[in-house]
Amino acid sequence: MVLPFPHPSALLPPGFTMSRCTPEDVPGMTAVYMRAFQPGSAFTHWWSPSIDAMRKWNSNRIRARFADPSTQQFKVVDDSTGTLVAFAKWDPPPTLQGLRHGFVVYDERGREVVSRKEGKWEEEEEEKKEKKQILKAPEGADEAAYQDFYKGLRAMAEKWRAGEKLALSIICADPAYHGRGIGAALVESVLAVADAEGVPAYLEGLPLAVPLYRRLGFAEVDRLVFDEEVLTIMVREPKPGVATAA
Repeated sequence: MVLPFPHPSALLPPGFTMSRCTPEDVPGMTAVYMRAFQPGSAFTHWWSPSIDAMRKWNSNRIRARFADPSTQQFKVVDDSTGTLVAFAKWDPPPTLQGLRHGFVVYDERGREVVSRKEGKWEEEEEEKKEKKQILKAPEGADEAAYQDFYKGLRAMAEKWRAGEKLALSIICADPAYHGRGIGAALVESVLAVADAEGVPAYLEGLPLAVPLYRRLGFAEVDRLVFDEEVLTIMVREPKPGVATAA
């Protein structure tokens, strides 16, 4: 799938390729997610004890995103094996133009939706955002903790007006590929688009990732606490002098 920015070969280690995710990637994305977030790790306190239930729930959740016009996902593949090793999910504001090139919406069967009209982007994205609801908890999950977790995320997003920013909502990499700069490449590539249009960015950072986000220009603005677990709310202002004239 066509990238809306130059391929970040200088940011990625040799032998890796970045592209857009497609519905065919759902099994690989699910596998990476389940390896990145093992049961008992941070922010899995609400998970079902059934790994099969969590795998099915995450697979369905990942698949559903391809029908969402307000969500864009990018992946990195190990060229030597063809294996998807990392991916990121972004929620750009309707006003951000630079990520639209090559973007495709799919139906529930994974078929490309070709009826989109260019002038309907803002209308369709806003309508979709209004319809978004917290998904039903996985079978066997702690329902109260699940609702508390996602309501907390929504409250922070509303407080910091994430809908007006380029929001990074998920990024994960196979632990076997950590430390190679793959995650940073996934983030930097998209941030460059936001900088060009003068759009700020938003995320909820896991503790281990906060140092990386700081290096990429994010600043801590708030904290979301669940018992002893803390998500750091971070905002990044666009780099000065990068934005292009409209």
